[in-house]
Order: sequence, then C-alpha cells, then structure tokens
Amino acid sequence: MNRPGRATDAGLTLVEVLVALALFSLIGLSGFAMLDNILRVRAGTEARLERLAEIDTALTLFSRDLHQSDPQTLIKDQQRLAMVRFGTGPLAWLPVDGALVRRQVASGFDQQIVADVSTMAVRVLDSAGTWHDTWPQPRTGAIGLPLSLRAVELRLELPEGAITRLIDMPTGPGR
Repeated sequence: MNRPGRATDAGLTLVEVLVALALFSLIGLSGFAMLDNILRVRAGTEARLERLAEIDTALTLFSRDLHQSDPQTLIKDQQRLAMVRFGTGPLAWLPVDGALVRRQVASGFDQQIVADVSTMAVRVLDSAGTWHDTWPQPRTGAIGLPLSLRAVELRLELPEGAITRLIDMPTGPGR
C-alpha cells in the first residue's frame, strides 16, 4: 500500500542508513583490532627471534674459538676461560656487568656477546673422564703425564632459562 505523496522508489530511510553505517563501523573496528593484535604479536616474535639469534651466535662463536685454539693454551679459572686462537691471538671469555664478553687480550677490545647473563659456568673434561672447574690440572700418574683436554661445557643462566653447550675438543696429530 502506497502513501499519498511518497514515491515507491524514494530510496533508503534514515534508520536504514544508520543501521548500515553502524554495521560497517563494527566491521571496520573488528578489522582494526585484528590488525593491531597481529602487529603486537609480530613485534614480540621479532624480539624473541633477535634474542635467539644473539644466543645462537654466541654459542657458535664460542665453539669456533675453542676449535681454532691450541688446547694446551686453555686456561680456566674462577673468572674466565682464556685461550690462544690461531690467527687472532689470546682471547678470554668472561662475565662482565651481567653480560657475556669476548675479550681480545692483545688489543684489550671487549665484545659483548650476550646481554642479561646472570651466571656463566665453564667446566672442562679431561682425558680420564673427570670434570674440572679449573684448567690446566697438575700432572698425574706415576710418570707425571699431563691430562689432555676432551671437552668444554659452557652453561649460561639467562632470564629465559639455562643453556648448556658441550663442545668436543679436536684431538689427533698436530693437536
């Protein structure tokens, strides 16, 4: 039934326009909320991945330093792990102000490798299968043969948890 004075093809009423606008607003708001959430998750993931890359780089560098050093020059005391790396000279790994630092002894250059390290612990495994907190050990046995180095264990206490890496030391001719 048609009202007098109103055409049947007059268009939308004000209420219909307001309902459509409200629906589009809700759809837009939910889209914006999803985008905001995705961006926050992405930022958190990137930060974690950067931290993981920092730790992985440190462990790789530590392993390379050990493999490219002369095992007979390794010195482990309560404060540091020192070695002479072929090509770069004396190096030391030590905790400094809550960070793991790689120090080039000749130049005195300190390179912060990992931040937020609460504890760095290093143990050394000898050829007899005994773990030591210091190295080198005194000569042993009836003829006083020195013990050789078999492995080095690095343990880092981080806010994310503890990480332990065991590095086999190369042995054989020329080592």
